[in-house]
Amino acid sequence: MADFEGNNRETLEDDFCLLEDSDLEGNVDERFYELPVLSPKAKAKIPVDYNKALKYVDRKEAGLEDVLRDHALHLLPAKTLFRFKTVSRRWDQWISSPLFAHRQTTYFKNVSGLFCQVADHSPSFISFNQDAYGMPDPSLSFFPEPVKVRSSCNGLVCCQGIEDDTYYICSPVTKEWKKLPRPNLYHGAKAAVVLAFEPYLLNFNESYELVCAVTLPDYPVVYFEIYSSRSSSWRVSDTICYELDGSGLHDGGYCMKGVVYWESSSGVILAFGLRDEQYGFLPLPANDEEYGNGALAMKHGELCYIQPRYQDNVCTINIHGNMDMSLKSVINLPYDAGSTFGVCRALGFINGDILILGLGTRVVSYHVKEQKVELISQHEGGACTRYIPYVNSLVSLRHPLIRDKGLIV
Repeated sequence: MADFEGNNRETLEDDFCLLEDSDLEGNVDERFYELPVLSPKAKAKIPVDYNKALKYVDRKEAGLEDVLRDHALHLLPAKTLFRFKTVSRRWDQWISSPLFAHRQTTYFKNVSGLFCQVADHSPSFISFNQDAYGMPDPSLSFFPEPVKVRSSCNGLVCCQGIEDDTYYICSPVTKEWKKLPRPNLYHGAKAAVVLAFEPYLLNFNESYELVCAVTLPDYPVVYFEIYSSRSSSWRVSDTICYELDGSGLHDGGYCMKGVVYWESSSGVILAFGLRDEQYGFLPLPANDEEYGNGALAMKHGELCYIQPRYQDNVCTINIHGNMDMSLKSVINLPYDAGSTFGVCRALGFINGDILILGLGTRVVSYHVKEQKVELISQHEGGACTRYIPYVNSLVSLRHPLIRDKGLIV
């Protein structure tokens, strides 16, 4: 079992309603079988799967273990699940099953934290919930060389070696990793690379892809080179973009619903479809780089662009959406964040309602409905720090969900 920090009896009791010693031997206390009678208002706050369970679970026919296994466990993050493996041998077997890891990876999509890295220093991990989200080795020291975190998607992370620009794919939860072969084109240390991994419940032959928008010296075109775990090889797409100078592409991109997006300094967003390998452009709202930097993100299942603005001593966050990236909403921060903390950086959304911002050396969450700001972390680095969102899933490079070769554990 991976050794997660905080894996102790006190934390486990907090998570599982003060289990008795006998429960840890595999017997679930009788009081847990009693399903509560809830008001309509309370039921509305419960996850859909649990509401379904309440409708047909019969106390005489099914126990709490069955309900939790079928309707709740796969909705939990990896760190919490590793603690729950100590409940009993049966729970350990459930959670260790490759089929369960497949299901949890498919359902659990909440952004759990940020990989944080300053220049060529070792990465660290900022957890949005220390008790629920985490990994055994946040500095990723299991690699054979120091690395930079370049991209992440649904639990998998792409890193690049600092010494010779070698690409690696890893699962931070299991510490499994793979060294990728050299690409056909020269990428360099700041290539616009995006990891694409979008698992589906009924697809056990899923794979991941690493997509890089590449430019060559003195050639104002963009090539697309793709690594596929199915073939364990790189190939250069026949599609070539002639309308955009690739030197202006930002090195951080975003993958959503089979399309990869990159911001550019040319005032557009470059979009590349993985199925048909065709590209297109979306308008990019102008950024005020002296104050803040925007970011591509997902809000309520749709692509959006988060844009910090600072005008007349007021800090606002503009949310753009749709194919024309029109202004959809404006969020007014409750204080003068710009003059107080310096540069404002949009980092993403959690569950569509919690905005994550980098304010100088601080990372904060802003709860849109409650209009409340909470400090998540404070560290050195400020505007020079790279932040990569991460989903705390159980994805393993060796279970049937991933078709790959050359795995190292």
